[in-house]
Amino acid sequence: MKGGRFYGYELASRLEKMTKGHVKVSDGTIYPFLRRMETRELLTSTTDKTSGRVYYELTPKGKLALKKLTKELESSKKDFDGKLLGSLAIYEELFGREALNELLKQV
Repeated sequence: MKGGRFYGYELASRLEKMTKGHVKVSDGTIYPFLRRMETRELLTSTTDKTSGRVYYELTPKGKLALKKLTKELESSKKDFDGKLLGSLAIYEELFGREALNELLKQV
């Protein structure tokens, strides 16, 4: 996550906000994921003594992995765009232009 330290609930909330509520990540998903990332040395964690909250931060190895993933996603954008547009064309064919417009208003 860009911008330094974060805690699990914050990450889950940011993902939900980014997807406008369409993707919700439970505690049972986010914390095991963060622990696996820490085991792989992509994150480090520190516990705040006052709140007891566990904060995570990318390691140099994690920053490198994020940079690589970002580059891979950028290079596959054209393919993703094509699939997305194809899916929207099918949606329009099945449900009509008005339904597609209503769907897109949710974005």
